[in-house]
Amino acid sequence: MNHDFSHLLSPGSIGSLELRNRILVSAMGTNLSAANGHCSPAQEAFYNELARGGAALVTLGSVAVSWPCGSVNPHQVALSDDRFVASLKALAERIHSHDCRLAVQLQHGGLVALNDMLSGRGRLGPMEAKGRDSDIGAYLSREEMKQQIALFTAEGVNHEVRTASAVDLRGVVDDFATAAERARRAGVDAIEIHAGHGYLLSSFLSPHSNQRDDDYGGTAQRRARLMIEVVVAVRGAVGADFPIWCRIDGNEFYLDDGITPELAEFNAQQAEAAGADAISVSAYADSAKALAMSGSYSTVDPGGLVGFATRVKRTVSVPVITAGRIDPPSAERLIAAGDIDFVAMARQLLADPELPAKLAAGRAAEIRPCAYGYHCISEIFHRRSVRCAVNAAVGQEANPIAVSSSRSVLVVGGGTAGLEAARVAAACGHRVTLLERRRQLGGLLL
Repeated sequence: MNHDFSHLLSPGSIGSLELRNRILVSAMGTNLSAANGHCSPAQEAFYNELARGGAALVTLGSVAVSWPCGSVNPHQVALSDDRFVASLKALAERIHSHDCRLAVQLQHGGLVALNDMLSGRGRLGPMEAKGRDSDIGAYLSREEMKQQIALFTAEGVNHEVRTASAVDLRGVVDDFATAAERARRAGVDAIEIHAGHGYLLSSFLSPHSNQRDDDYGGTAQRRARLMIEVVVAVRGAVGADFPIWCRIDGNEFYLDDGITPELAEFNAQQAEAAGADAISVSAYADSAKALAMSGSYSTVDPGGLVGFATRVKRTVSVPVITAGRIDPPSAERLIAAGDIDFVAMARQLLADPELPAKLAAGRAAEIRPCAYGYHCISEIFHRRSVRCAVNAAVGQEANPIAVSSSRSVLVVGGGTAGLEAARVAAACGHRVTLLERRRQLGGLLL
């Protein structure tokens, strides 16, 4: 990967926000925050490592504006009260110590607010959710199926969806605005409003989930009303010069009546007109399908979301951000061609947080590649903290391995786990012997 990365590493700006390069850390679920909505030491250490690696901006996601209502993960950062400001301020200070900027991704889970369902509150949505045939069970192991059944059939689980009233929606808009004001007070540099991935704003934008016939449904303009009201309210709360942008879906896969690329262009224009300084383009899919995640926002296809972003780029005048398995050479070409302005990376930076710094130092060949095995994401679906198959330090940054003396270590097996075990042991100063396949050693078959 000996390429010129001058465009990818060039400074850029979003509104008043000056960024040292075009590599952003995408928001991602980590389940590393404290159970009470505060940023935890583990989470600080996790994002500190990403900021230290040379990215221009870290995006903390997803931050629940109405917590505990509307929250998705068991350990999710909250900004629904002033008591959450202090721990977020501490995180911002650590990020800033590396000349990196911090954005928070504000979110209300809506139809996918799993914690609302499990707690018995029920979920908030545009209308009662449609029943759909699911093929997910065919892809789960017996143990995984048992776990899912136990989760969704436990006592007190409420599967109902409450149709959001105008009063409910005014409350949500206020929650986004007050959360944004708290973020600014905490020293955060920018706000990303999550209007994608099936969350509340996304469910109102989608004609599949929103078939209301009132001020918030019936036409594309009215379906966009909630997102527009949130952008306007957030802008009013943080001021004219504070950077804010929306993350939207460029497409909804596996749905005949979902968001299309044409509708995504319209939604992007509406967000810009309401005051967004940039548009971040992602995608979503029918959540009842097993391939929904790997076929949309965490695409298995290299550059799988780029086409949607380039379409949006042609229809707005503000910068466009996109993610979706874009490697550095591809990001360089896309930015140089003017197809996108910033690339957001998640999985690649888990595998190697120092990717931006290595590119800048001309050490691209040393970047540890992502295996794209989805171990990082699957842990979140199992309600555990983030892990990486090729970087054992992920999620454990606050607990570095301490070695008092060097020893001889034998690692048997050259698969992913064996190679990573050998790498970590060598990095700790041990003398490592790696047996890559079965062989005789001292009379034992290994």
